[in-house]
Amino acid sequence: MDEQLFQHGVYSIHVRPLELNGARWDAEYEIRQRDKAVKPWTTVGGDAGYADEAEAVASAHRQAVDDIDHGAGIPKPHAFP
Repeated sequence: MDEQLFQHGVYSIHVRPLELNGARWDAEYEIRQRDKAVKPWTTVGGDAGYADEAEAVASAHRQAVDDIDHGAGIPKPHAFP
């Protein structure tokens, strides 16, 4: 699976899976606004990783949305939904 792109408000979330040893998966995400990173690549999954690639990507997407919705150092635009 290649890098995936999700939209959340004015932000784009770029997610890419990372294959680990033993058929386990992590994923990393970056949050951008107008093609400029507002949060650098962040890895989710930990030591054990996830059982499949889709689960890792879904977890990274959920974490990115939570980061946007709850601040996490990401500037909110004036017209945020």
